Amino acid sequence: MENRHWEDLQPLRIPCGWTVRLHKLRCGEPAELPAEDGRWLFCYTEDILQLQADLRRRRDHRTETQQLTVDLGWYPDGDPAGAFRLAAVLDGDWERPLLAFTSRSETAVVETLEHWLHRELMPLRYIEDAEAFRKNLPARRRNTREECAR
Repeated sequence: MENRHWEDLQPLRIPCGWTVRLHKLRCGEPAELPAEDGRWLFCYTEDILQLQADLRRRRDHRTETQQLTVDLGWYPDGDPAGAFRLAAVLDGDWERPLLAFTSRSETAVVETLEHWLHRELMPLRYIEDAEAFRKNLPARRRNTREECAR
């Protein structure tokens, strides 16, 4: 029997410049899945999706680099009462993400992810000041499903 697990993957619109490190996001809303279903243990884990972009700039005859990571997981791992957690992180600073979003809705997560990839984080460029980036977020429409639909 042929393994066709890829047919259940959620299609995503990812612009150029990003590397897909992990993609296990399945189509379907968690609210529609019974609590006793075994998929909670395999599909709703801390490691669902990870995208990476390497950012570079030349300065004073040197090349400076940054790594931008967009990560999606389900927390707590395998728990039907949990939620998706989406984060954009610069240089592994998981304690202070550039962007963060939590939802139980896969639709809201996909809309937010695509909004970030096409609006908030584009064009891909070296982030001079991560704190200034974070402070400007409210003015740049952050984190709600209605905003992502615009």
